[in-house]
Amino acid sequence: MKLTGQLDPQVKIHWQLPAKELFEPRAKVYVYDMGQNMVGFPSIKIKNGKAGTKIRLRYAEMRYPDMEEYAENKGMIMLENIRAALAQDIYILKGGDEVIQPRFTFHGYRYMEVTGLDAPLPLEAVSGNVLSSVDAIDSSFSSSDSLVNKLWENITWSLRSNFLSIPTDTPARNERMGWSGDISVFSKTATYMASVNNFLRRHALAMRETQSEQGRFPDVAPMGGGFGGTLWGSAGIVVPWETYQQYGDIDLLKEHYPAMKKYLAFLQSKENELGIPLEGPLGDWLSPEGYKNDDTLLWMAYYIYDLDILQKTATLLRLPEEASVFETQLQRKKAIFNRVYLAANAQSIRSGIQTRKMGVVDASLDTSAGTLMDTQASYAIPLNLGIVSDETGKQMATHLVQAIQRENKDELGVMRAPYSLMTGFIGTASINGALSRYGKDAVAYGLLTHRSYPSWLYPVVNGATTIWERLNSYTHENGFGGNNSMNSFNHYSFGSVAGWMYEYSLGIQRAPNATGFQHFILNPRVDPERRITHAEGSITTPYGVIASGWKATSSGGWDHQFEIPANTTATLKLPINKKSKLQLNGRRWQPKKEWDARTEYYQVIADLPSGKYHITVE
Repeated sequence: MKLTGQLDPQVKIHWQLPAKELFEPRAKVYVYDMGQNMVGFPSIKIKNGKAGTKIRLRYAEMRYPDMEEYAENKGMIMLENIRAALAQDIYILKGGDEVIQPRFTFHGYRYMEVTGLDAPLPLEAVSGNVLSSVDAIDSSFSSSDSLVNKLWENITWSLRSNFLSIPTDTPARNERMGWSGDISVFSKTATYMASVNNFLRRHALAMRETQSEQGRFPDVAPMGGGFGGTLWGSAGIVVPWETYQQYGDIDLLKEHYPAMKKYLAFLQSKENELGIPLEGPLGDWLSPEGYKNDDTLLWMAYYIYDLDILQKTATLLRLPEEASVFETQLQRKKAIFNRVYLAANAQSIRSGIQTRKMGVVDASLDTSAGTLMDTQASYAIPLNLGIVSDETGKQMATHLVQAIQRENKDELGVMRAPYSLMTGFIGTASINGALSRYGKDAVAYGLLTHRSYPSWLYPVVNGATTIWERLNSYTHENGFGGNNSMNSFNHYSFGSVAGWMYEYSLGIQRAPNATGFQHFILNPRVDPERRITHAEGSITTPYGVIASGWKATSSGGWDHQFEIPANTTATLKLPINKKSKLQLNGRRWQPKKEWDARTEYYQVIADLPSGKYHITVE
């Protein structure tokens, strides 16, 4: 046994929220609305209390709406979705003035029910103490679209709520566990949004300690076990890699590398005769068109990505022979992927491999080898992970755009409108990145600003203050839609889009062969269709704050503002038209322009030292 000091920051109270509203849905049942789904515990001030009075506190994320289906429970707190969680506190008054403040516990809640009192407490007597392992959200993002701004704010609250000693999937219901698929897709966003180096390093340790003898990373850490498979277990490779790239902590890779190799050997042991790992069962969890996916394509894509990371890690650790082995395997697996999953025109096709599938299954669907798959996730994931050549990727990106701009049938048989987000936890983390990687920024902004179901903004329109597990967890028209129990209202997975906001909308990108942002790329992507006319924000790096912003001008051009911290440099890659005229800090500027074949943009290419820059493009 080895004892080490705690790596990550301790859980602390970071904020205190006052109660916003008081309801009395039944006689002497008092429900306090904190105005924000949060994690923590209440602070309740009692004046002139009667000794021996038993007060019961219960906690919930939602109340039952005023609908016929919920008539008997109208206005009451909804507890079905927290399942077996014993989310209540009982306090017996000692008499006089005192403060009720539960200890050694936390709750995920927006609403708190108080019973046992003859009269309600005033609003000013009730507040909520917000707990988190994250000291501060030390990044920012804002735009001309208030709903997008609220989406970003909701993502910050879900990070704050679920980064509580471990990265939980939900802080309210009876799980509250570190499901690996969730943190795998959210880790990049988390590293941009807050300083979480030690928090994620601690979680990598938890994954190593629960790794099986065969090398399988757990689907749930630090508990162990689970039923995710490749897309979940790959968190043991993806999370430390994202953390290293953001903060430059090579020691993390050194201590985790043996476990990464062991997991890769485990996946190799699961290969079938085609060289495809049959390690499931989960695919693109909660995708509205997940029933169409051949999940083995997704598993193979992440297997290849894992190999890519191992090759890069071995190179960084100066292990050239191991790096060479991984590179050989990587190229071999890419060739298999192209042969099995891509038609001659780069449309996605099925392998014909039959696997167990969780969720909706369409028995009438022809799943034989070579049949067309053509789903958003089947393009987005390989494109975003960079596992296909640029030539193939450009073809796939065209198919992805077509899959977004058409109507699509969901798992309920309903045709969803163009620009509907048909991806689940895994595909959603990749979709906008895949689009912008290939210059399809107008389509990415179309997805971002789409407001009907399924979309990122649909929960915002329906009153969300955090990210929901389902994009339709609650609607004003249908309530909970029958998903009362499998329904978390604080679940950060769909919030992975914030990574795209930082990387592409603001354009603050990690540079190849550089870590910790001592050198970085500035590659902002404006909305060509001007649904969003300005965006600005910043991230905090080990070297200071990087800021980026842009806004549309009345003449049809764009103004850009950048701030590069001391002791760092940046390479500007600014998309422009070939005939664009530029000014730098108020003076005419004629920098080098290059054609980028992948995005099919002309770009200004310039190396910039630390300082503040104002660039006008007309």
